[in-house]
Amino acid sequence: MLRLPLLLSFVLLFASCGRYQPADDYVSMDAEMTPNVLSQELLEGLRGKRDVSDLVMEIANLEPRKLAAELDTREKKEAFWINIYNGMVQYLLTEDPTLFDDRSTFFSTPAFTVAGQKMSPNEMEHGIIRGGENRFGLGFIPQLFSNKFERTFRIKGGDSRVHFALNCGASSCPPVEIYRPGTFEEQIDARVRSYLQEHSEIKTVDGEQVIITSPLFQWFKGDFRDHDGVDDFLVHYGILTEENKNMKREYEDYDWTLETGIWAK
Repeated sequence: MLRLPLLLSFVLLFASCGRYQPADDYVSMDAEMTPNVLSQELLEGLRGKRDVSDLVMEIANLEPRKLAAELDTREKKEAFWINIYNGMVQYLLTEDPTLFDDRSTFFSTPAFTVAGQKMSPNEMEHGIIRGGENRFGLGFIPQLFSNKFERTFRIKGGDSRVHFALNCGASSCPPVEIYRPGTFEEQIDARVRSYLQEHSEIKTVDGEQVIITSPLFQWFKGDFRDHDGVDDFLVHYGILTEENKNMKREYEDYDWTLETGIWAK
């Protein structure tokens, strides 16, 4: 009678272990063929409304150990996965806009393959880009179980700035920028500032100052611990000051109307 629970425990334990190891004898790809360049070309093609099916196939056929070897810096990892996420969403919703009619199903359905792993937008965002966070945990609860692919490629510790770089196909999403490892820090900082300037406003309500800003801060509150919390994040990006950072915070409505093709200028 105890065999089934014991077997289940073993399976769960086994599933939580292991990851792809970078190939020891791996020689870096030609500069024109790196995963980061592929991710950039995918977005360039989508922006130019060209057929990107060959690029989608190349991304699907990447070898996991070689991909792990190529993504050997944090900037390479973040640039690659943000580009791939945005490319996946733009590609799928351009091919079939009706997928967005049921957003819950769209975000949870594996439909885009990277290095042999078919992934959903949720798996890519929460399992890899956010560093293995539970999508219902507001940034305070990690995933209890994850697969080998996610454990290999997750961005450890996350990066709260990614919330202003990921485009999920809705009108209120940040514009799609094509990120490059060499300029990643400058690009994403500029993208955060731009989005917050557009989506933050200080008003006086009943004699009290209130900041109205993006609900992304509410949905992923715990992620902003890397900047000592939401208030200090807003100070860092020039929306609030040390003197007024504790003002009451409210959130604007998020427009979930489907809108593909929002590109950074």
